[in-house]
Amino acid sequence: MATIREESRTSAHGDPEIMNTKLIVVVGTLLIFLGTISVEAQRLATFNGGGYYAGGLPGAPIKIEVFSDYECPACRTFYLETINKVLNTYSQQNKVSVVYHDFPLERHKHSREATRYALAARQLGKDQWTALSQALYSEQALWSASGEIDPIVTRTLSRQDYATLKRLLLDPAIDQEIEREIALGRSLKVEATPTFFILAGGRTERVKGGVSYPVLEAYLNRLLQ
Repeated sequence: MATIREESRTSAHGDPEIMNTKLIVVVGTLLIFLGTISVEAQRLATFNGGGYYAGGLPGAPIKIEVFSDYECPACRTFYLETINKVLNTYSQQNKVSVVYHDFPLERHKHSREATRYALAARQLGKDQWTALSQALYSEQALWSASGEIDPIVTRTLSRQDYATLKRLLLDPAIDQEIEREIALGRSLKVEATPTFFILAGGRTERVKGGVSYPVLEAYLNRLLQ
């Protein structure tokens, strides 16, 4: 059986009839994959707080917990093309809550600094965090090459918010929070980004790597039936 990623790539091309057929296969593959959960995976998926509610409320019937890295290209695609749509549809109706966990990878030179900015923006408010996360992912190619994150932040936040954020960046609690999030990810055996967990009906399902919105949409609809 093809992997989710292989099936997703295949379904992205071809005539409509073939695409529809392949999408059914993709959805079926995802349902089978996510429906097979080991006892170990259920035991490990204990979040105990942490992360940031990007959308939806804690009481939503489905929760998606995402471990992400701002400098990771796959994380960029997953956030901009899949999670954004989930936030604008399911989260708006409080059917799905989305929690983001920062998991900067050591091999990404500027990821931790981008994470520090995002964590400081959390303290300013949800709108500021959302705007900055959107900007960091959208302009990833620019700042990941140059390491110049500050100009993106100044273009995204108001002058007052920017000044407050710069003060917040001096707080050692930000680096402590990053270490807590990394430790949480490692305890859940997160080894690559994005890795996300779907919690629904007392079950926890884990997916390594991003999936397209049509695939995730079909799965969420199945869970909500």
